Amino acid sequence: MPLSSGGEAKIDAAYSYGGAADAVTTVERNFGVHVDDWVWVGLRGLVKLIDYVGGVDVTTTNPVLDDFYPADLENADPYSYKRVLVLPGPQHLDGLHAMEYVRSRHGDIQEDFGRSQRQQQVLLALKAKARSVNPLDLPGVLGSFNGEFKTSINLADIGRIRSLLSLASQVNDPSQIQQLVLVPPYTSDAVVDGADVLIADWTAIRPLIRQYFS
Repeated sequence: MPLSSGGEAKIDAAYSYGGAADAVTTVERNFGVHVDDWVWVGLRGLVKLIDYVGGVDVTTTNPVLDDFYPADLENADPYSYKRVLVLPGPQHLDGLHAMEYVRSRHGDIQEDFGRSQRQQQVLLALKAKARSVNPLDLPGVLGSFNGEFKTSINLADIGRIRSLLSLASQVNDPSQIQQLVLVPPYTSDAVVDGADVLIADWTAIRPLIRQYFS
């Protein structure tokens, strides 16, 4: 997609090239939505955050078997791999296993679309733990993440944090949250500069976005 910093690339390149500001502008321009605030969580930060709330509960609908999962968080070798297996059914995942569940790129019969669904699933499970978070503790906890958590939200504004946590805890009915993965016909497979990419059909996507955010 077109990036706010110029040129076209995968959407995640916006953050790599220009940080959060460019990522926000790229999303706003392409999808036609306003972004109030942003949160960036690193890999180790997500592990710590999920452990802080006592893990998350998910029900996996399809198994994941990945023999090439990067073991870079567990040792100094960035090229080491390990096997990750997640069986179908109810699961309680600590931070490390939740990370493996959302990060695994191999062995899902739905491929990248399945990974997107898993990521959304864990985010919803994390939202469900909002009641267990003490707003007074949150700034100190996140401040100890050693740069693995960044946000435009003022963490010192306890009233704002309390309001956001309250909003998250009030949405108890899963049907109140609309989820969408942009599978065909909204996107199509392509190869650009030797890389596999998804090409967005904006004539189909933008009316859908207006429907969801109107």
